[in-house]
Amino acid sequence: MIIIWIHLVAAMFWIGGMLFFVLVFIPSLQEDLSNTQKTALISRVGKRFRTSGWIALGILFGTGLLSLYHRGLSLADYGKPLWIKLALVFLMVSLSFLHDMVLGPRSIRISQTTTGSHRLRIMVRWMARFNLIVGLLVVLAAVYLVHAP
Repeated sequence: MIIIWIHLVAAMFWIGGMLFFVLVFIPSLQEDLSNTQKTALISRVGKRFRTSGWIALGILFGTGLLSLYHRGLSLADYGKPLWIKLALVFLMVSLSFLHDMVLGPRSIRISQTTTGSHRLRIMVRWMARFNLIVGLLVVLAAVYLVHAP
């Protein structure tokens, strides 16, 4: 039971953090801040969450495997729904890596006066929103797996 509890807490942290960023933090940045100040603030908060978020993802991966092991089940026992969940998890982790390690830092480094910088920042924002949707679909798949006949 403790493994499931840890798994759920890590999932709440990960999804809650993404919800906070997309629905609260980014929209609440004050208009009176310059683009440089906004970028610095997003970068600072993003870096703090990134470390904790990747730890949460590691915990999710580990506790998910432990949960299967303790139940004495294999990946084949859950069939297609588990493979769909795992595909969504892979997509979510891939998008997170691309956002956190490649595009996010690049958008911060690029001069804010270039057109490419503006397009890149918009793409990074939409990638984060899409990743949140994928994360919510992972949660939906997990609920289905728990309550599947």
